[in-house]
Amino acid sequence: MKLCDGVYAYVWRGVFENNCNTFYFGEPLNILFDPGLKHHLDLRFADMKKDGLNPDDINYVVNTHCHPDHLEGSEYFMDKGVKVAMHADEIEFLNTTGPQFFAMFGMPFPKYTFDPVLTEGTWEVNGVGLEVYLTPGHSPGSICVYWPEKKALACGDLIFRESVGRVDFPGGSGAKLKESISRMAGLDVEYLLPGHMECVSGARDVQRNFEMIRQYFFSMM
Repeated sequence: MKLCDGVYAYVWRGVFENNCNTFYFGEPLNILFDPGLKHHLDLRFADMKKDGLNPDDINYVVNTHCHPDHLEGSEYFMDKGVKVAMHADEIEFLNTTGPQFFAMFGMPFPKYTFDPVLTEGTWEVNGVGLEVYLTPGHSPGSICVYWPEKKALACGDLIFRESVGRVDFPGGSGAKLKESISRMAGLDVEYLLPGHMECVSGARDVQRNFEMIRQYFFSMM
């Protein structure tokens, strides 16, 4: 679904299997965020084609974090030579905790190679400056990626519509999640693109969502 010129959302609507939302920043970036589970990629590609996009144009895949429901499909792109990115802290976490984490989900642990390795700051892609933010809490190296021109924030499992990412998985921290959410609340966001549930569109509704999270969730973390 096209949210605005260059920003596309593919919200997971399956009820019998957990899978993440996938987002696409189009020309001139051609970045796919969180491909999800590999065996559902054909559904994602079909939805992209309905929006007039060609999956073969994907130049980068960005993983907001390394949980299997977000990361596993990245193996497909690595095999095709597409650049797959993740934050350095999350790569370290994956390499130490990944095998047992995947085992928890009954999944084999593939060999992943990341390029580029992201750090916090401006990431220049084809003349466009994206802002990468390290936002731990759900996992140690979770990131949010902000496209200032579109005011679009791909936030992974940091914050959802009227909910937040869980912190009871290995590497989770409620205190760090609150800090990260508060930090992202200071951005000028028109499109909040979460890893699960529906997107939040419109600056007023995005800020209302942040305020609701602070009011009802922060005291429980």
